[in-house]
This record gives sequence, structure tokens and C-alpha cells, in this order.
Amino acid sequence: TSPGGTTIAGLHALEKGSLRATLMNAVEKATLRSKELAE
Repeated sequence: TSPGGTTIAGLHALEKGSLRATLMNAVEKATLRSKELAE
């Protein structure tokens, strides 16, 4: 994070909107689909 805390302030705002969970879910789904396509 940045010395003044700007990064963490932004992350807290994103957490309020559950963006992290949404992004993690999207990455997980894309990973699973990629594995399916590789079979």
C-alpha cells in the first residue's frame, strides 16, 4: 500500500461493494473454463 494510505482507502471502498469477491469468482470461473477447454 501507499505511505499515505490511499491504496488501502480505495480497497476498503471496493470491499464495501464486494468487488473483490466478484473478481475472485470471475477469475475462478475463467480458470475452470480454461481447464475444460484444455481437455
